[in-house]
Amino acid sequence: MASGNDIEKGQVNGSDSINAERGGINVGQLKFTLNTSLWEADSPLPFSCCIFRVPEVLRRRKVQAYEPDIVSIGPLHRSADPKFKLVEKVKEWYLKCLLERPTTTITLDSLIEGMKELEREARGRYSDPRNDLDQNDFIRMLILDGCFLIELFRKARDESRQDYDDPIFNAPCMLEYLYHDLLLLENQLPWSVLKYFYDLIESGNPGAEPLSKVVIDFFRDSVADPSIFSDRKSESTPEILHIVDLIRTSLVQEHKDEPDEDPKAAPLPSNHLPQRIPSAATLTEAGVTFRIPKEPKAGSPGGCILNITFKDGVFSIPPLAIDERTDPLFRNLMAYEQCYHSCTHKITSYAVLMDNLIDTAKDVDLLCEKGIVANWLSSEDASKFFNDLYDNTTVIDFVYKRLCTRVNDYHRSAWMRRTWIRWKNKLRSDYFDTPWSTISFFAAFVLLVLTFLQTVYTIQQYRHSPN
Repeated sequence: MASGNDIEKGQVNGSDSINAERGGINVGQLKFTLNTSLWEADSPLPFSCCIFRVPEVLRRRKVQAYEPDIVSIGPLHRSADPKFKLVEKVKEWYLKCLLERPTTTITLDSLIEGMKELEREARGRYSDPRNDLDQNDFIRMLILDGCFLIELFRKARDESRQDYDDPIFNAPCMLEYLYHDLLLLENQLPWSVLKYFYDLIESGNPGAEPLSKVVIDFFRDSVADPSIFSDRKSESTPEILHIVDLIRTSLVQEHKDEPDEDPKAAPLPSNHLPQRIPSAATLTEAGVTFRIPKEPKAGSPGGCILNITFKDGVFSIPPLAIDERTDPLFRNLMAYEQCYHSCTHKITSYAVLMDNLIDTAKDVDLLCEKGIVANWLSSEDASKFFNDLYDNTTVIDFVYKRLCTRVNDYHRSAWMRRTWIRWKNKLRSDYFDTPWSTISFFAAFVLLVLTFLQTVYTIQQYRHSPN
């Protein structure tokens, strides 16, 4: 119960005291608390956010697909975890080598001043800006992580830049771990930060490649088939947000949306998924043919892995190589599509369609025979990869709606075609396998017709004869 002193101080009034005595609420205190929290409230996900913590509903399906193994980039996994200790030392060593390079004009002062200008923007890119990191800690992180990444990409591109005692390039496993870690959604730096350091470091090199090409070339060795990545046509359009955004763009930028065959048809809801299509093995039994496009390479027109077509019973699917690295790549790309407001669900749509086509190891084997899937896993693991990939995701504007409708229409009419084919084959084998059997068939047919006509004539003659 409130004391008399509290009332005298104006903290509560008489009714508040009575409410407190009766086990009620202190209205004044509650109002003050709510006003304070509302005054400080802001959107937990500002429009500028593009680097997210993966939603728990996705993470719990396969935690290791979203967690870094040896390096933390950005604030979301910044910690004193011993597994990051080696690469944290490499970051400091790379920065030291950069500053001591004989030809460099870069100073620690210039790096700090540059990051002071970008620090506020960079924080706004994260769904969790780690406000426990003050400005000094955040800027230190941006400098160490950004310079490390740019030096890593440059060293990988030109072996002459690699130091004799560089642990990243002396231990073959290190690059494999880095490929995994640097393609995680939670392990990103804003592109503006990377671009600043790259332009600064390459300022004296007029022949320097665009940063986007340097990054894509680095990650070509991170996948079983490097041709799935296509070079960006422009450095500025659309805006690059981070490395995962760049990799996704390189996969989907050549995707061609199918034209609407019936513009008068009512559009389906954006979150509508059509009926599942049968598996590859079932469609093959219905007469569907699977093949790769004539120009399957990602760098050629129409070579994007998303450019899947179905016409006249022919499924045309660009090839995809899968191994143990494919799963975390696709999961993080799909997590990005699920979280970022300006991302179309193209990779997620691809995962849904491939899951439709692949139900069992038999479907994997069939697509492998056709050259559509290059599988470095077991057939069972490959089918499980596709079956589990898009669990708990949402698909908005599924890009294969019309294709699935055509496939299902074709499959529904397949039984009529199969019945006709079986009847035709049986007729050919039973009655037309030799010239004599063909002559006998037609002779019997003519005799049957003549007999029928004679019967009709006899009936007509009987009906019209006088009684």
